[in-house]
Amino acid sequence: METPKPSRRSQIGLDLLNFFMADVETAFGPFVSVYLSGQGWSPGMIGTVLSVNSAVAMASQVPSGWIADRLHRKRLLAAVCLACIVAGSLLLAFFPRYVVVMAAETLHGLTGGLFPTAIASIGLGLVGHRAYSRRVGRNHRYDSLGNGVTAAGMGLLGHFFSARAPFFAAAGLCLPAVFTLGLIRGNEIDYARARQARSSRTDDSVRWRMLFKNRGLLVLAGCLFLFQFANASVLPLASERLATHFKFESELVTSALVVVPQFVAALIATWMARKADEWGRKTLLILAFGALLLRTGLFGLIADPWFLVGVQALGGLTAAVVGILTPLVVADCTKGTGRYNFALGGVGTVSRIGATVSTTSIGFVAQSYSFAIAFGALGVVALIGIGMLWLFMPETAREALSDD
Repeated sequence: METPKPSRRSQIGLDLLNFFMADVETAFGPFVSVYLSGQGWSPGMIGTVLSVNSAVAMASQVPSGWIADRLHRKRLLAAVCLACIVAGSLLLAFFPRYVVVMAAETLHGLTGGLFPTAIASIGLGLVGHRAYSRRVGRNHRYDSLGNGVTAAGMGLLGHFFSARAPFFAAAGLCLPAVFTLGLIRGNEIDYARARQARSSRTDDSVRWRMLFKNRGLLVLAGCLFLFQFANASVLPLASERLATHFKFESELVTSALVVVPQFVAALIATWMARKADEWGRKTLLILAFGALLLRTGLFGLIADPWFLVGVQALGGLTAAVVGILTPLVVADCTKGTGRYNFALGGVGTVSRIGATVSTTSIGFVAQSYSFAIAFGALGVVALIGIGMLWLFMPETAREALSDD
């Protein structure tokens, strides 16, 4: 099969779209809590609106995938995300009232399902399955760079100007994002390639229930649940311990804990994407779980804040591997089905459930026992994930790539 050759313009457009969309999404993270606290909101009210964001993001994963598989104009999904970001940012900045903030967080939650799907389908439609690993590596590099730059830049805006500044910046960054979206040529995004179908007919997709018979897809979903369960609570636990024992350094160290893994992930993303084809998906996934196990152990045993900043480099490694391997394994498992984006949404939903369960349950463990025991529990979950991968995960790349 002939390998697609998208233009340099489209490739660069997708690179920059990843960068700017990471920028605008970051504004809705910790900056929302800081802003609403300054407006006199109680922790309970803040927690409620943030949970709405998470719930909508989780619920929108599968529908977004279904829409992406049916929609011919893939760039439209990214355009809808940008519109949601602009509307949500301005609503938050100008009207910090409960109902309005709930609406803004709902709009942003929608982007949590739509944007990853849009990026995945555009990238796969541009380059095809055989070159997809390199494309995913580039996506992850620019996404990580965007997150790292914004975590620093928007924090400075909020500190030196006002707590509203990050939201105005988020809305403003949508302008260059729209421009970069326009750089991607729509006629280069093949409809069949973008959903892993054999033809462009919409009626040739396999029934969605058939995906539940795919062993690789099911094992991946289970492993991602375990990964997010073990990973999602590491940084919140570390930040809470810093605030308790090293409160004079906590803000600076917490910022470093966020930024360091993003830049590490950006540095290694393209190299890791190449190795995904050379070494295989299974080997790299086991490596990621091993790094997570080591990271949880070091966080549990060592409390020195600046040593832990160095340990966070392992977080960059795990983020790069899992962020790159997830769409690749799903692409391997759904080849010829026409259900790629739907399956990716399903796996994303399971992953988010793991993160949600983790932050809820591990917080109680830390409160009832100790931070060390909480980190130890996360390590046990990571170890279970290694065993599950070793025993049950097939190597999905070998057969899928050999047919191209």
